[in-house]
Amino acid sequence: MWDNEQGIDTVPLKLVVYLILVGVIIAMAAIGLKNAGPPMDEALMQRQMGELKSSFQQMQSGYARDLVDPYAPTGNIRNFDLVLPDSLEYICFGVDPDPDNNGILTDTPPGLETDDGNVIYYKLTGGSKTLVKLDSSVHLREGVFSGGLWAPNVVDGLQQALVIRGGSQSVTFELVYNRGDVYTLSHLTDDVDAYIKPDNSGGLQNGLLVSVQPDSVPADGVMAARVSVQVIDSMGINIQAEGRVINLSSSCGNLSADQIITNSHGSGSTTITSRELGLCMITALSPGLHNGSGEVAFTLTPVVFEFNNWIMSSPGGGPADELSADFELKHDAVYSVTLTGRGTEAHWPLMPDEWAICRIEIDSMIVGDKEIASASKIDVPFGNVLLGAGNHSLRVTMTNDFNVPLLGDRNLYVATVMLS
Repeated sequence: MWDNEQGIDTVPLKLVVYLILVGVIIAMAAIGLKNAGPPMDEALMQRQMGELKSSFQQMQSGYARDLVDPYAPTGNIRNFDLVLPDSLEYICFGVDPDPDNNGILTDTPPGLETDDGNVIYYKLTGGSKTLVKLDSSVHLREGVFSGGLWAPNVVDGLQQALVIRGGSQSVTFELVYNRGDVYTLSHLTDDVDAYIKPDNSGGLQNGLLVSVQPDSVPADGVMAARVSVQVIDSMGINIQAEGRVINLSSSCGNLSADQIITNSHGSGSTTITSRELGLCMITALSPGLHNGSGEVAFTLTPVVFEFNNWIMSSPGGGPADELSADFELKHDAVYSVTLTGRGTEAHWPLMPDEWAICRIEIDSMIVGDKEIASASKIDVPFGNVLLGAGNHSLRVTMTNDFNVPLLGDRNLYVATVMLS
């Protein structure tokens, strides 16, 4: 046995070197994470600004609550859950809260020219302020809750913009008007006086009203909804504007015409169909007029099985013990299953009466067992089932057959089964 102690002195040196390297790696990682913060925060804000800008513009074609009428119904309303990073110094809806760029939000002199409500400003720590320009039809205002209603906040005769500083925030905005002046009003009040440019009316020019009837149609590519467009003034009153060219676009589906020309009443119409499920936004544009928009939901095409037949016995009891059908679906979706039919009941001494119990199966999987407790036709929901596009099979049976003279014969009449 022998010992080698020559390397003992080198161990502390190696340990020191390793610790230094580990420290360098940790420091580099910390610097990297710190530098990654601002770009990520900016990307987060930009994404939310795009959503806000689109939503504010879409709001303008909706109903505006009359501020003069305390009993008027709520105007077009939207709620926004804002995710605000820790590096955000402020976000202001309507004006630049620091127009003199001195970093103080509470010292804007009353005579200084400010914005008129169609902007959003925000500033991240270490960066410059960012301007998001909104459509000229948008006029944001800070609201104040008074007398049970939200109204524009007025300080020293000047309407205010909403300023949020620090922390994520849920904010609601509502479309309101006062003698033709239309505002997008926040249901939130801050402690900063950021005033809107004096003498700005905020009134809308003539615009377009889009209505879609019905507002829900099957997505079968055949059933159509009618899209009607009317030229209106800022009070929502129809305007006779013959020969106005209206351009239409939709987020999905197929418009029968993407351009219409208004008649002598200032209106025109077209139709829209779709084979895709979902909510469709239809936008109408015409030079010199405020855009209009409407919505239609394209829903599942109902699948209806017309049986109009009796099931006289339980499965295995004879040829009339079940009803069946094969079918094909075009969409992956959750379908609601409903049976329309009636039953008969049988009596057994000392036992409660019992009606026919129906079982529905799709692709050999039981959707549900339901008692059809009525001698006349009723609709009985069987629940929801997730089905994919493709071929399927349906089977309807009765699970509690009973037939004794004088006591009764338990049978099931199936008129239809509908998947919708």
